[in-house]
Amino acid sequence: MNDELVSQIRNHVFNVSEINQLIKEVFESSPYFKNISIKGEISNRKGRNISGHIYFSLKDDQSTMKCVMFKYDALYLKEDIKDGDKVTLYGSISVYVPSGSYQFIVKRIEKEGLGDILLRKKLLIEKLDKEGLFSLDHKKQLPKFPNKIGIIVGKNSAAAKDLEFNISRRWPLAKIIFYYSLVQGELASKDIISKLEIADNDGNDVLILARGGGSIEDLSAFDDESLARFAYSLKTPLISAVGHEINKSIVDLVSDKYASTPTGAAELAVPDKEDVLNDLNQVQNYINSIALNYYNKLQSTLNILINNKNITSINAIQETLLSKLNLIEQKVQTKTNLYYEKLSSSLTLKEKIINTLNPYNILDKGYSIIRNENGKVISESIQLKDKNNATIIFKDQSIDVEINKR
Repeated sequence: MNDELVSQIRNHVFNVSEINQLIKEVFESSPYFKNISIKGEISNRKGRNISGHIYFSLKDDQSTMKCVMFKYDALYLKEDIKDGDKVTLYGSISVYVPSGSYQFIVKRIEKEGLGDILLRKKLLIEKLDKEGLFSLDHKKQLPKFPNKIGIIVGKNSAAAKDLEFNISRRWPLAKIIFYYSLVQGELASKDIISKLEIADNDGNDVLILARGGGSIEDLSAFDDESLARFAYSLKTPLISAVGHEINKSIVDLVSDKYASTPTGAAELAVPDKEDVLNDLNQVQNYINSIALNYYNKLQSTLNILINNKNITSINAIQETLLSKLNLIEQKVQTKTNLYYEKLSSSLTLKEKIINTLNPYNILDKGYSIIRNENGKVISESIQLKDKNNATIIFKDQSIDVEINKR
């Protein structure tokens, strides 16, 4: 800045807006504040506002800086950020003229250690792939009509409710057994292995391991090598619904079938009863068609015999053939109707029984269900002790409480 310009600035009386604008131009024109990187910890995360921008602060032990990531750049954010995340930000310094405050305009965010996590996952995938853990030849076929389904999932999770609702709706004949497990944290992978082992030896026809997605850090338990190898060794077919399509976990790759959502896992595990009933109708129509064709052939043969003048006692032959035709038609129709009615009645009855026994239906009438800290339903007050933890399940949500007996 030359002396003449400095003199002009000193002799000019600025208003607040003018000086803030001048400071903004100085910041944005300086090469020192363009395309720089700053590391620190996320705090005061505001979330996306109505315009799609993300506002937060970056701090270290001594200072804090306001930051903003505008909508266009936020669209390319692969993973959302939260308070406490250690990150490196890439962008430029600018000044917000209305408040006279400076802020960091973020173009890109990289979480600390994320690159190492992705590299370790990539190397493990390559290792397991060479050993054949992802081989299609090893993957087991799913049963068409499972009677018992084991689900390994987080307790009181949305994934658990989603699976229970969709499986019961599609195939009410199936019995659902939940094996609640940790799904996040350092102890999660060992806990999942323990629950998978119990479920694998519990007579289930198919197993479902579900979480409902999450960040790379959230899903790290499902990228564990020990868990991958145990899932590979299971006797029971396994459906995995852990990661989303763009962020598959290693256990998703090892499992016999993969679904991107818990709803998708339910659709893989069981057929839709409406489709089965439609198939039964088609079978009945096919049997009726075969019987009708056979009847028409016999009727044609009978007509030939009737018109043959060389055959005597034609009336007796006609009556015999007609009797046989009627008998065949009755047997086919009777067996078809009995088979169809039996299956249809069984489906309807068991669906009514399941709906009647479903403890969650009573929640629509204003009642609630109380479970102790082990997940057991409480029917008498004596089962609860002072300072026990419990969960009250309402129609729309669950609430954790502490018992205080007075």
